[in-house]
Amino acid sequence: MILLTLGVLLFTLTHLYPCFAPDHRIRLRERLGEHRYKGLFSLVLFIGIACIIAGWRTSSPLPLYFLPAWGPTLMMAVMPIALILFCSGQGPNHLRRWLVHPQLLGTLLWAGAHLAVNSEARSLVLFGGIGLWALVSIVWISVRDWQRYPRPVANWYGTGLSVGAGLALTALLIFWGHGMLTGIPLY
Repeated sequence: MILLTLGVLLFTLTHLYPCFAPDHRIRLRERLGEHRYKGLFSLVLFIGIACIIAGWRTSSPLPLYFLPAWGPTLMMAVMPIALILFCSGQGPNHLRRWLVHPQLLGTLLWAGAHLAVNSEARSLVLFGGIGLWALVSIVWISVRDWQRYPRPVANWYGTGLSVGAGLALTALLIFWGHGMLTGIPLY
């Protein structure tokens, strides 16, 4: 459980660093250079994700609460939407224009849906921690950037690509990826 917690902390704190320490980030980027800064950022994220995967697989599933009967139904309904939103974080699409933070909203939906079907302590650490990071990021970025930037441009081609990518990712996870990443196949 320590490895999982460390991974979630590395992942979330690395992502929150640009929000809460923008001046330090600028100085670090200037000192290291753009490529080294991005390399360091990516290395820390890679280590965090590796710790999350290894920590998840080695943690024992200790139940903490009773699961709601509607949890699996919620999961099946929410996950395609969450993955479409996650894929809408980049590019000119209407979801990004309307929702401003679709990738973070998708992450928040992903975390909430997984907490509705997983009652273990490791699930609370992983999904609760990343969901809390997504919520803090949405609020922080929204307050910081309130009416500072115009809404991004959008086109239906970009929207179609985002929806198609989200649905393809859903199918990939159902039939192959989820079992490979977590050891829990969905089919």
